[in-house]
Order: sequence, then C-alpha cells, then structure tokens
Amino acid sequence: MKHRDVTRKAVRNAQAVEWARTHTLQDLRDLASEMSDLGEDVEDITRLLDDLSEMDRSLHDDSALPEACENETAEIAA
Repeated sequence: MKHRDVTRKAVRNAQAVEWARTHTLQDLRDLASEMSDLGEDVEDITRLLDDLSEMDRSLHDDSALPEACENETAEIAA
C-alpha cells in the first residue's frame, strides 16, 4: 500500500511538471481563479504563483543589467 501511494505521488508530480512545461504563469493564474470560484483552497497555488512571479522578475532584472552596463560604457566612451 505504501509503495502504491509513493507511485501515485510520483505520477502526480510528473503530470504537474509536464503541465508546467507547456503552460504560462497566466494559465496558472487562470486555473487558480477557476478553482477559487469553485470554492477550492488555492492558497498553495497563490504562494507558488508569487514565488514564480518573483523568480521571473528576478530573471528579467538580471538580464537587463548587462545591457544597462553596455549603454553606460558606450556613453562614457562617447
């Protein structure tokens, strides 16, 4: 019985990972909204969305830094 529970959890995790690979943060927001409208507890999903959104902002902020440095260097050289 315990092995069956572990297997079920692994399958659910694999399905969640596959879903995440093929959907956007907006898809997850929409899903959470639909679930909430149906009376489901979406607190965990909301926290996940907050974390993922923060990671996304961080990645975009990090990618903008080299560009800003290049522009600053170009201005100094001019």
